[in-house]
Amino acid sequence: MPLKKSNGSGEMQVIVAGWIRMEGEAAPTLLSAQGHIDAALAEKGCIAYEWAVYPGKTDTIFVFEQWETIDDLIAHLNAEPYFAMGGHLENAGIAGAEVLCHSVNKSQNIYGNDGLIAEEIFGIRTR
Repeated sequence: MPLKKSNGSGEMQVIVAGWIRMEGEAAPTLLSAQGHIDAALAEKGCIAYEWAVYPGKTDTIFVFEQWETIDDLIAHLNAEPYFAMGGHLENAGIAGAEVLCHSVNKSQNIYGNDGLIAEEIFGIRTR
C-alpha cells in the first residue's frame, strides 16, 4: 500500500497520547466528563478525542487525540473545552500524568487486503 500524507493540506497531523493517573477510580471521572469530550470532538480539526480507563489500572486514564494540524491542537489548548476538562480532572484529583504529542507526516495501513501484516511498512519489509 502506498504511503500517504497525514492530511490533504500537506501539513502534519498531530497525535496526543499518554496517561493520567487519578487519586481514585478513573471511571466515574470519565463518565462525568462526556460533555467535555463531546465539546472537544466538535472543535475544528479534531479527528479523535478518545479517553478510556487503562486496562488493568482502574485509577489510570488512557488519552488518545488526533488533530488535523498543529494549529488545530494549539487552538484546542487555548479553548474552553480544554480548560473545562482540565478543571474537571483537577477537581477529581490527579496523582500523575505523562501525555506527549507526536507529529505525523506519513501513515499507512498496518494490514494488507489479505488480513496479514502489510508486506512493507514505510518501505521496510515485514514478511
